[in-house]
Amino acid sequence: MQIRVSCLIAAVASALLALFVSPAHAEPAMWVVKDADSTIYLLGTFHLTKPSMHWRSDKIETAFKDSSELWLEASGDGDAAMLQGLVTKYGLDPAHPLSSKLSSDDWAKVQSAAKDGGVPISAVDRMRPWLASVSLVVASAMKQGYDPAKGADRLLEASAAAARKTIKSFETPEQQVQMLASVSEETEVAMLIRSLDDLASGTDYVDRVAEAWMAGDIGALEAMSVGRLKDSPELLDAMFVKRNLAWCDQIAAIMKGAGTSFVAVGAGHLVGEQSVPALLAERGFTVTPY
Repeated sequence: MQIRVSCLIAAVASALLALFVSPAHAEPAMWVVKDADSTIYLLGTFHLTKPSMHWRSDKIETAFKDSSELWLEASGDGDAAMLQGLVTKYGLDPAHPLSSKLSSDDWAKVQSAAKDGGVPISAVDRMRPWLASVSLVVASAMKQGYDPAKGADRLLEASAAAARKTIKSFETPEQQVQMLASVSEETEVAMLIRSLDDLASGTDYVDRVAEAWMAGDIGALEAMSVGRLKDSPELLDAMFVKRNLAWCDQIAAIMKGAGTSFVAVGAGHLVGEQSVPALLAERGFTVTPY
């Protein structure tokens, strides 16, 4: 089964943020980091879209046009065989079937989600819990018409390539896969169960988060993204805190130079007390809403 790692990792963030739909007029929250000779725009993204989602506001387009380089969590480009190898190495566990790691009730939920998403249950049973979580979310979203290849970050990447802007990444594909593969099995299982509950709850939650994202409602976004992981500190640390700290190190290095850059990362990384904007402000950078 061919699975693109970049799409899988993107879908995890989307599952947590549930940013799958949007109102007609997009105005996502943005921040700008400035010093005497450097400007960095920070845009929170979501990673699955439909053609009807109009999120590229004039504000975003202006900042993007003014930027000479684009920074992403990870590039969507990559060798398919290499990506599949990473998934096989870190995401499959055929010697210990998923069904043996779950209660009968939870395994029944997996079977139902797999059936609804059109994913062979035999394939899911070979997966580690984190990969099963991602795969079932992706399958459900794609069935509803969402396209992981056309997430906000991927579309910005295509625009940057067309405009011959420099494209850089904070992480490698292997680092992204290891992020999820490194947590304990207990945390993986909790992640899977959370995803199953989200899938079973329907679209109401998705709509509410999407409306908050499009309205730039930072408080609501925090509550419905990183706030939901406060009862899972290991996953919160792996998916957000450690990565935010590492990205801030790289952004600080960018600020030592000169010019204008555009950073597009999952919206959950830009909200909360340990967000990228908050951590940069703690380091003495001037960070303001844009």
